[in-house]
Amino acid sequence: MTIEEKRAAFKKNMLDQDRMTLLCGAFDGITARVAQAAGCFDGCYMGGQATAASILGVPDIGVVTGSEQTKHAGDLASCVELPFVIDADTGYGNDLNVRRTMNDLELAGICGAHFEDQVTPKRCGGMHGVQIETAEVFARKIETAVKYRRDPNFLVIARSDAAEVVGVDEAIRRLNLAADAGADMGYIFSAKGVFDDLDDIKRACDTVRIPILYCLMEFCPEVCFTLEQLRQAGLRAVCWPNGLLMRWCRAATDLVEQFKQTGSCLTFFDQLMPIEQCNQLLGIQDWNPPGMF
Repeated sequence: MTIEEKRAAFKKNMLDQDRMTLLCGAFDGITARVAQAAGCFDGCYMGGQATAASILGVPDIGVVTGSEQTKHAGDLASCVELPFVIDADTGYGNDLNVRRTMNDLELAGICGAHFEDQVTPKRCGGMHGVQIETAEVFARKIETAVKYRRDPNFLVIARSDAAEVVGVDEAIRRLNLAADAGADMGYIFSAKGVFDDLDDIKRACDTVRIPILYCLMEFCPEVCFTLEQLRQAGLRAVCWPNGLLMRWCRAATDLVEQFKQTGSCLTFFDQLMPIEQCNQLLGIQDWNPPGMF
């Protein structure tokens, strides 16, 4: 399947209102392969927070460059068949930067990206101190992304973080401006005080003129909605961005502490995936090293 064929099939699935499309957050080649092996995901999602953590070991505070994000996304997309949607932040600057970012993402084999209305440099939407651009600047960036994409099946997704700054109504208004600018989908997430009620999510689904990609992020227990609850609210596309990252951080910390305390691998040996299984997960049979099989 060519990348053009993959994008066309993926876009059709993402915009299909008769089924729910589910994307798994992947921040490295291992998590991308885990998502593919699960067999229940329609694609992968590479978020800004997970990328900043995995390639630089820093929080999502706007220090990852567009080139770094694109290179990492291309590497992950190349190791699995699942299509990738990525977080393209603010487009990494003004309209010219958005144009450059679109070009680079298409060349990297990505199937879609969301562009947001935060100022540059941005920060994780769940952090305090988020600042947003004007609605007009945001709409112009979306218009630029649509104008300069070469493949019409590349998903241009508009993300508004206005809900936590000025309220849900403004976020909905901005997503409709993005729809007028040609966006294929809108993007929202929930946090404490931000789309933290299923009624608000349903209102966004009912009033935004393009389908919504919802970010199922574990900011607090109150917003850990089930897929069925989200389906009932009207959502048909969900990405689960950071569950694997957050669990990995906990597991790695716990394992290192256990080794520090005991000095023995035997205390956790039964909890490890055997190296042979690791290699199977990583596709060793596809590589078929000489003399191995």
